[in-house]
Amino acid sequence: MPWSVAVGFGAFGLLAGLLPAPASAASCRLSLSQPLVDYGSLRTGEQPVGQGVFLGKRTVRLNVVCPEASVIALRFQGVAMDGQGFRFGRQGSFRLTLEHPQLDGKPVELAQLHNHADRGGQLQPGQSLVVLAGGLPAKGRTFSAQVQVDTWLSSAATAVRDKTTLEGNGRFELVPAG
Repeated sequence: MPWSVAVGFGAFGLLAGLLPAPASAASCRLSLSQPLVDYGSLRTGEQPVGQGVFLGKRTVRLNVVCPEASVIALRFQGVAMDGQGFRFGRQGSFRLTLEHPQLDGKPVELAQLHNHADRGGQLQPGQSLVVLAGGLPAKGRTFSAQVQVDTWLSSAATAVRDKTTLEGNGRFELVPAG
């Protein structure tokens, strides 16, 4: 039987009242090149029996534009599957990694907001990333990065009788970085 898979994303700035954000961070705008990653239709007979299914890598572009120089920090709010990824259907997961980050057109690093020694672009459940230059939080007006989406399904998730749609959802949010 066929089944279709999609990962949906939303792009939202942090709303006033949700967390106390400085005015400059609240006025920044976050956008994505495409809000939906569609893996299309797959047939259950196409996968080896007893093995999970890697649906491949997809990439979307993330942009943040601020009217004045601000420290850029963001997170992805979605249902956690494990400490590394987010829920995709009932028995799958997807991971998000920010690659090739740039602040005002210059390459920068990413690190966990509360532990700058923990460098890297993987967005993990419950954690936020901050932009660093020279090892310190950096201010800028424009931030961009490629978001790599890696999606897996367990072999049990592919054992369906009828057409089944599997989804994973969440949203990117700007967070105050101080």
